[in-house]
Parts: sequence; structure tokens; C-alpha cells
Amino acid sequence: MTVLLFAGLTLRELARRRLVAAVAVLTLAIVAFTAWGLHRLATAVVDGAPIADPGKHAAAAGIVIVLAFLFSFVLALGAALVGAPAMGESIANGEILAVLARPVRRADVALGRWLGTVVALAIYVAVAGGIELLVVRVTTGYVPPSPLAALAYLCALGAVVTTAAVALAARLPALAAGIVSALLFGLAWIGGIIESIGLALGNQRLADAGTVVALIFPSDALWRGALYALQPAVFSAVAANANASGSVNPFTVTSPPPPAMLAWACGWTVAVLVAGIAAFRTRDL
Repeated sequence: MTVLLFAGLTLRELARRRLVAAVAVLTLAIVAFTAWGLHRLATAVVDGAPIADPGKHAAAAGIVIVLAFLFSFVLALGAALVGAPAMGESIANGEILAVLARPVRRADVALGRWLGTVVALAIYVAVAGGIELLVVRVTTGYVPPSPLAALAYLCALGAVVTTAAVALAARLPALAAGIVSALLFGLAWIGGIIESIGLALGNQRLADAGTVVALIFPSDALWRGALYALQPAVFSAVAANANASGSVNPFTVTSPPPPAMLAWACGWTVAVLVAGIAAFRTRDL
């Protein structure tokens, strides 16, 4: 119950921040711009005739993938900038001292802050992602192969970055913890590209280096799962042919992350969260 209390407190604090209002306005602006662009695509005329449905759906599929790619970076940055202050600001301003004066365990505070942030990000992914996919469906008639799975992967990506931010904020200032978490996400994405290049070129050492980075910070594997859930089968076939010819495309994958990688991501999240709680319990306030 204490964990849920702090999770609810975190959600209320986020709702009162101007950041939420700003993100909401920007998200609606992006949705409106996307709807306008897709409407122009759906009503476009080429050589005196409207675009056929297969071509329209292929273009819409590419647009959805690019939007998801950009959204993953926005989500990771938001997770870092929200997760770290949720933990670090209460420590920096001394608020945590008033809380811990009561019979409350530090582990409950950390878990509550983490849970509240993860829930807030999951709500944002569900609402923003759902609206974007609905706009695509209404304007072009295209529906990705597994939209719910893609949203679930993106929620998991946000949870990974949030976990890192909360754990780092147990020892570092909030700003430093947020920056490091965002940089780790970027490093993981670069590692995924390195792994793809290594596999395409047949360079096992390069591929292994990318795999090691993915194991250290598993956000890129979750992004690849979202990408696979969004891309049509023809895109997967094109990606397989491109890999066979030595080409690399960061916007296509040939297969979803294996179950072992998903299990690793879950275990990584638990281990890092436990380590962050342990660091917070031993921190001198």
C-alpha cells in the first residue's frame, strides 16, 4: 500500500507540472500534422488517377515506422527527464527527510517513484500511439500487423530507461542521472546499428560488440521488437534481401527479439531497480 501511495503521489506531481501540458500540446500538434500529411497522401493524384491502395498502404507503413522511430527517442528522453527528477529532486530539496521521518521504508519510496513514472509513460504511449494509429487507419485505411504488440514494446523501452534514471538518481543529481540515462539509450541504438553492420558484412567481432552493448542496455532490442510488430511482411522480406547483399537499413528488421533477449530485458530491469534501491538505502541523506 505504501508503494501504491507513492506511485499515486508521483502521478499527481507529474500531472501538475507544466511539462505535461507542453507535451500534450506538442503531441496534438504532431498528430494534426500527421493527419494532414496522410490525408494529402490518401487524396493524391498521380498521372490523372488516385494512388492505388497497395501503394497507399506501403507509403503509410513507411510513415508509421519513421514516426515510431522518432517517438522512441522522444519517449526515451521523456523517461530520463521524468524518472530522474521523480527520485532525485525529492532528495536534493530535502523533502525525502520529512517522508522518512515517518515509518516508511526507503525501498517503498523508490519503488513507488519508479512505478508511478512507468505508469505515466505507459499511459502516454497508449494514448499518443493509439491516436496516431487511429489517424493512420482513418485517413489511409492502413493498420500495422501488430499495433498492440508495438505499443507494448515501446512501453517496455520506456520502463528500461526509467529504471536506469531512477537507479542513477539514487546516487547522482537528477540532471546527471537523466543525461546519463538518455546517453545510454543513444549508445544502445548505436550498438544495434553496429550489430546490424557486422551481420551484414559477416564480421562476427563487430556483431558481437553490438550484442554486448545490447546486453548492457537492452532498449534497442525492445525498439527492434516494436519495429518488427509495425512493419508488413514485405518489408521483412526486403530487409532479409538487403542483409544478404550487405546493406543495412536501421528502419527494417528481419525478426523479432528472441525470447531469451526479452527475458534478459526483464531480468535487467529487476536487477538494476534492486541495485538502485540498495544504493538509496545506503545513501547518507
